[in-house]
Amino acid sequence: MGMLRIGYGYGLLLLLCVLSGCTETVKEIPLNRVEIKNITTVAILTPISRPNITMDTTSDDMFLMMLFSGPAIVAQLMNQVAAIDMRRQENKRFNALTYDTHVGHMLREDLYNKLKQRASFRVISPDEVDDNFSVYKLENKPEKTQEDYETIAQQLGADTLIELDVLICGVKDPGILAKPHSLIIAKVAMIRARGKEVLWQTKLGQAISQEKKIGFDSEKYQEDNAKLLKEELDTLSSMLAEQILEALGFESRMPTAQLLREPPLKSGNP
Repeated sequence: MGMLRIGYGYGLLLLLCVLSGCTETVKEIPLNRVEIKNITTVAILTPISRPNITMDTTSDDMFLMMLFSGPAIVAQLMNQVAAIDMRRQENKRFNALTYDTHVGHMLREDLYNKLKQRASFRVISPDEVDDNFSVYKLENKPEKTQEDYETIAQQLGADTLIELDVLICGVKDPGILAKPHSLIIAKVAMIRARGKEVLWQTKLGQAISQEKKIGFDSEKYQEDNAKLLKEELDTLSSMLAEQILEALGFESRMPTAQLLREPPLKSGNP
């Protein structure tokens, strides 16, 4: 059953990555469960810079433009340029509406709240992490050295660090074959500070299908400063934190079948 759950999770993530255009490769390192028992104090890190919310929502419009343009190469190229411009404007508009939403911090807060209740080790609060200036300077560094990790751990009094890096967040409209969906995909790594030993590294994702069967309802999602999108990202963050918790071997409060909601594909797809 455990292997089935893991396989289903990776299958979902693969589909999410294909649908969302997630191309970043993350080296998979299986969880070292023996070392989990030796962890005493954990700090959760995430880049300070706010992840851009990506609104890839022109798929249906693009399909219709291509359909009516026929085989004309110039017309098709013009349609491609128009679609890129539409997507750019949509991204700009929704990022302005969600300027107060930091999905990385949201995921870190959710994971902290869940871990402190159910983990066997102590978890340092996000406020304590952010208030440490030395850690603050190193937290956004993409390629940390062994010395960096050891400095962070020493400053916070932790022996192990969990790094969360949101790779994709926002909305994807796969086109006429599926419903639009909101999603978050993140890289997760657990690192023993001394020696920079990676105990676990993977890429995980969650998706929620939207109600509308065809096309993205942009006006609805812009209402009240993108309230609906913010609520969906908040729900996804909680689901993803729960998935991380379960992957670490701690009791989840949601069945995996509820956690891993299938992306909006036609019936018959895995």
